[in-house]
Amino acid sequence: MILHKIHFDNSYLNTSYILKDLHSNEAIIIDVPEDPFPIIEQIEKLKVKIKLVLLTHHHLDHSGGLSALREKYDFSVALGQTDCRSNPNERVGYVDPDIEINDGDVFYIGEEEIKSITVPGHTLGSNCFLIDNKLFTGDVLFPGRAGITDSPEQFELAISSLKDKIYVLNEEIEFFPGHGKGGEKIKDFKTQFDTFLKSDYAGKHGVVWWVDGYKGQW
Repeated sequence: MILHKIHFDNSYLNTSYILKDLHSNEAIIIDVPEDPFPIIEQIEKLKVKIKLVLLTHHHLDHSGGLSALREKYDFSVALGQTDCRSNPNERVGYVDPDIEINDGDVFYIGEEEIKSITVPGHTLGSNCFLIDNKLFTGDVLFPGRAGITDSPEQFELAISSLKDKIYVLNEEIEFFPGHGKGGEKIKDFKTQFDTFLKSDYAGKHGVVWWVDGYKGQW
């Protein structure tokens, strides 16, 4: 599998990913932000056939470009079951996918497995996707923090999900978030998270940093 990162020069600093099979012309895309021209440009350059779009969650900055992409290409879409067909608003897109993802579902790029890991918190249907030693986290996890939450209860859910689903993974796995450049491993997250869990975080929500020193990178 060959990984292509696509950084968007938009207000959200989105990052999408193209996974290309080594032995065929097939590719899988992870997340399609609004105005997906950078993805289209890369597809045309690589001359690949899109097999599947995996959405980490239903927010518009990760799913809003689907219609524009489907005007040019034919592909299936997969989204976490709880995020499917949500009422649209300024943040949430209505997505009626071909595949409703459940925790542990497996997809294939060539002969390589992509495992879904459902991690509710940022949204109830948020999924990470694990292939080999690479974890695509959408807005579930960033260097220095988790994804934004709208209430203390939602943040507590995110913390619990990270403990149960992400903390237990191999420490050498590198994670690739849906915004920014990434560049950290699960062991970095665990070190930051362990420190954070010793703090008084009761009642916190919104953008909550595990440690100092990351905010300036955004």
